[in-house]
Amino acid sequence: MKFRDMEEADKLQTQVAAQVEPEPPRSRLSLLLERALARVRVLAPWFSLSLGILSAVIMERGPKAGGRIAAAAISVWLLILAQRWLARVPQSERVWLARLTHAARRSSLMITQSLLQMKLFFALPFFVQAADLGEPAHLVFLFLFVALCAASLWDPLTEHWLSRRYLAGLLPATSSFVALTAVLPGLGLSTFSSMWIAAFVGGIGAGLLLIVHAPAGQRLQRTPYALLVALTLPAVLSVGASRLIPAAPLRLAKLEFGNQLKDHWVVQPWKRGGIAPARLFCATAIASPLGVHDRLFHVWRKDGAVRARVELEVRGGREAGYRTASRIPIGPTEAGRFQCTVETAGGQVLGGKSIRLTAREGPS
Repeated sequence: MKFRDMEEADKLQTQVAAQVEPEPPRSRLSLLLERALARVRVLAPWFSLSLGILSAVIMERGPKAGGRIAAAAISVWLLILAQRWLARVPQSERVWLARLTHAARRSSLMITQSLLQMKLFFALPFFVQAADLGEPAHLVFLFLFVALCAASLWDPLTEHWLSRRYLAGLLPATSSFVALTAVLPGLGLSTFSSMWIAAFVGGIGAGLLLIVHAPAGQRLQRTPYALLVALTLPAVLSVGASRLIPAAPLRLAKLEFGNQLKDHWVVQPWKRGGIAPARLFCATAIASPLGVHDRLFHVWRKDGAVRARVELEVRGGREAGYRTASRIPIGPTEAGRFQCTVETAGGQVLGGKSIRLTAREGPS
């Protein structure tokens, strides 16, 4: 019985094998091309990584590049929407059409990644220079910024994020926000207005992308969530998060204390504390690109409490920084830690310095 069962199984296997057509022999050239393509797929991310780093180093960051970066901040959303449309195009039975669709998908992804890298790496040096390394929030911001820059250099990770429903808007929204924040002040807008415009552009783009990622029958249901995503960045700014963001493209070049002023600078800067003078001056050199006209303030604090807020007149274009100064009166018995901080109208901090002073006279 067992022998008969084995015989039947052998006959069935022979019939199945006869129905399967053997693969036609492949030429040596086709095998070599297949191996070459496999190696190219492995090396492509590393080539893209090297090219991205080189482009970041030699990139032009002058005033002429501002318009190009602003255009990239908008066009990247159009490219991502085109990618989503191409991803939903059904696979054609015609070989040439299938290859054309595949090539369009890959090329659009490469262009999108190139624009993301251009925006991120254009803005990175401006935020590094504008950051106050004494502010822990600025350090956290720079760490996250650098991490996203590194992620944009690795093709598989970028492709994975752009294909995910909830992660698709992360890189384009962040890159648009930092690029417009750094570029728009050079085009005549204040840092405050630039930051809000950048927040709305990044938020609205991410919200639209959330709707596009949803199936056709569920897009209307996704609208409230998309609206929530679109308003997230502006809402965060409205509760004071602007203080966490360096005031790019502005930069605090120098800050000094003193008791005498000449040509908008202290005569003999105080390196250490001492006896409190009748008037304490704070002189700052603030560097900014040509065309920047912003409202900046010297915020004076004594032992952490705000003592005065003095508006400054700053015009961009001076490479060493535009010099400006303010002063506060100090009473004979006043003593403590006095701090002068440069801040924008939107609450962003460029930097500051403190000095500890002793009273000129003892308490009566």
